[in-house]
Amino acid sequence: MIDLCIDARMALCSGIGTCIRQLIPYLSQPPFRVILLVHQKGQSWCKDIEQIDFDAKIYSIHEQRSFPLKIPHCDIFWSPHYNVPLLPIRAKKRTVTIHDACHLALEHNFSWLEKSYAKLMMSRALHHSDAVVTDSLFSKNELVKFLGSPKREILINHIGVNHKQFQRVTDPSAHEYLRKTYQLPERFVLFVGNRKPHKNLSGLLSAFSEITDPHLKLVIVGKSKELRHSCQIAKQKNVFFIDFVPDEDLSGLYSLAELLILPSFYEGFGLPPLEAMSCGCPTIVSNTASLPEVCGNASYFINPENQRDIRDGILKVSFDQELKSQLISRGYERVKLYDWARCAQLYRSLFERLYRT
Repeated sequence: MIDLCIDARMALCSGIGTCIRQLIPYLSQPPFRVILLVHQKGQSWCKDIEQIDFDAKIYSIHEQRSFPLKIPHCDIFWSPHYNVPLLPIRAKKRTVTIHDACHLALEHNFSWLEKSYAKLMMSRALHHSDAVVTDSLFSKNELVKFLGSPKREILINHIGVNHKQFQRVTDPSAHEYLRKTYQLPERFVLFVGNRKPHKNLSGLLSAFSEITDPHLKLVIVGKSKELRHSCQIAKQKNVFFIDFVPDEDLSGLYSLAELLILPSFYEGFGLPPLEAMSCGCPTIVSNTASLPEVCGNASYFINPENQRDIRDGILKVSFDQELKSQLISRGYERVKLYDWARCAQLYRSLFERLYRT
């Protein structure tokens, strides 16, 4: 057996947490024996896997001081984020996944302390790990640009979509339940993600304020920091804010939306457009960062710096039925490329190679 210890403390967050929750069922199969570091033992998503309590705050001094004590003797330790241990640990090999270089590329969005910490930790993760994984060619190039080339090749592993979960919802009773529960307008454009500066929500709101059609609304799903967390809706004219939607309802929102828009300035990958495609929802994304690489010809691209371009893109995709049909059809094909089983198999192969070397 190969003893694989995984830092799973971010499992309930969005983004990285989704990766952790989706991959661990595949990684916990033979020849691997998985041990998880968790904030609190007994969580339902991993109840059948060995767990170690590790309540240290992410990015803290306490975290770094505790890593050597909490990580058991094992063959491989996987950090699914760049907060890697700085001190020696009892794992024979270390692997890290660095999802993006956002803190390095968008310095104006972060404090001096945040930027300094990120650069130190990413550099350590990149140059002192036995294997490094990232989500896209764009992110790989960004890491090399800001931190230099590591001795070992950076492995690109596109993350996946849960195709069983994200399917088009057509049941009228389900539609009625969703509209009532979340007070959804009849026609709406959907944004899903954290409300952080690089997501360009201010640009989206400004662009949407120029849309005069009274029947078209904007629904924003996402917590102000980290993950959506409380089930409340606030109305601001033609904009609806929803802090939390459980995963089982999200496919319904994608299915009801006129389109999904992700006007980000920066994305290391960008999962919501793929989830939307899997549900038959047309997508608009920025023509920057990793999004052209990820979405291919299946999205309508806009310039996130140009509010008029965002506005015109929303109107075009909302009311051009032929374009909408093309995007839906292309989306169904594009999303077939992204599968969690394939993503997990690449990780499994990597871990097995490390174990043998």
